[in-house]
Amino acid sequence: MDYRAMYESKKSTIPELLSLIQSGDCVVTGTDSDAPVTILKELHTIGDRVDNVWIVKGADRIYPFMTMPELHGKINCTGLIMGAGNRESQKTFNYQYMPANLHDWIYRWEKNRPITVLLTAATPMDEDGYLYMSTCLINEAEALKSPSLRNIIVQVNSKLPVLKSEAGRIHISQITGLIEADDDLYTVPTPNPSETDKIIGATAAEFINDGDTIQIGLGGTADMVAVALESKKDLGLHTELFTPGIGHLIRIGVITGERKTVYKGRHVGTFAIGDEALYEDMGKNPAYMILPGQITNDPFLIAQNDNMKSVNTALEIDLTGQICSESMGSTMYSGTGGATDFAYGALHSKGGRGIIAIASTAKKGTLSKIKPQLTPGATVSISRNLADTIITEYGVAELKGRTITERAQMLIRIAHPDFRDELTFEAKRLGLIW
Repeated sequence: MDYRAMYESKKSTIPELLSLIQSGDCVVTGTDSDAPVTILKELHTIGDRVDNVWIVKGADRIYPFMTMPELHGKINCTGLIMGAGNRESQKTFNYQYMPANLHDWIYRWEKNRPITVLLTAATPMDEDGYLYMSTCLINEAEALKSPSLRNIIVQVNSKLPVLKSEAGRIHISQITGLIEADDDLYTVPTPNPSETDKIIGATAAEFINDGDTIQIGLGGTADMVAVALESKKDLGLHTELFTPGIGHLIRIGVITGERKTVYKGRHVGTFAIGDEALYEDMGKNPAYMILPGQITNDPFLIAQNDNMKSVNTALEIDLTGQICSESMGSTMYSGTGGATDFAYGALHSKGGRGIIAIASTAKKGTLSKIKPQLTPGATVSISRNLADTIITEYGVAELKGRTITERAQMLIRIAHPDFRDELTFEAKRLGLIW
């Protein structure tokens, strides 16, 4: 088979590719570095001829179609995580958030809106005629095998690292049309951690032992957890997100996976938000493994990893242990993502621990993140039944197996000193302590 000739026959223009999207379509796009940015920048141009198109996208970049009020109802978008771009789009009601856990988000979505188009970036074609979605498979792998899928539109990006995941490969014969355009990969800025981040990160790292399998989130505190782990040995990785800090630990030999229970010797995740060094390593190191989010975030699979240590953060916590990681009151700020998936998995792992690492205050110390009750309208991302270990710069509250009164007392002790009296007063008023 002459795959090169087939490839050449699939080359199109952006208007030709966008003409494939029709009213009522549900379009799943590649996420973060797998986003077909060049095409998405022009998606608004179909707004005058379509109605009720849904775009499933990540928390990555913002595009013109997301903020044009006249496209409301014509081109709608949704996704698993809000992100800055999606928060901006929410102002024009062009973005609507659907609550769900990462491991089953796309299943739930497709029950109501069958996926008809996959629009993604992919690596250049190999000698066997395959292109790869290489840095994210949160939704993409499920879209690729959807029985309602009608068109596969690809932007070939030669900057993508080549990870030959079977779940993320697309054969040239499956593709409806493609363009070649090299977009920069989605990166995060160099961290600028605070002293609080450093203290919390170092404390969290004390709960991680040689040979443990870890999952670490994104942000300043998470970066400091990674730094504090540099002296550890033979850590395993079962995560949803590859970060620059994780990439560094792999490069220096701290993460080897040699003692893992599941996927021994492999570094498992479902998407990457990195720096140049991470993306370069992902293309060279065969131990990296991108799997569908429905696998990486399956809480029952996570729990099969012995000594699973999950480290995430939150926006606020109440005195009974309810954890909000996604909204400010009723205003969505982020999303559940894998918070519940990993809280459940780590809690049920043999020797596991689910850690929430959180600064005690926000808004320059004027607002306590530990509250008598969650802010009205705030989302419970992790129920108090799954609450395990809470860390602030003032210490550790181990909530697992504790009564509500014990939890309240422990959380007050690790709150900022300026708020402890108020928290104690409110806890008594609510009947949590006496």
